Amino acid sequence: MTALLASVPQTIPSQPLNTPLPMKNALKTLALATLSTATLLVSAPMGKAVTLDVACAKFAAKLSEAQASGNADQAKTVYSKGSQRIASRFNGATCPNVKAP
Repeated sequence: MTALLASVPQTIPSQPLNTPLPMKNALKTLALATLSTATLLVSAPMGKAVTLDVACAKFAAKLSEAQASGNADQAKTVYSKGSQRIASRFNGATCPNVKAP
């Protein structure tokens, strides 16, 4: 045991230990990977892009379904909310093929 302790240096080096070059490269790689991932997450779309035509077709289908149920109040609600949603998502656009109940 004393032989093992004798082999350990008893003084502290006077110069600070610098990070070895492979560690610096690893840190740079990690930083670059983190930045790349963050950029992809921010720029990735949150959902599927829908065109106005597709949105209007879905809106018309929901309105037809509400009208088929026979509940006039529900149909009016679907039309009102759907129209507002289309206008807000498509810069004030309307669906000319969807008529109010």
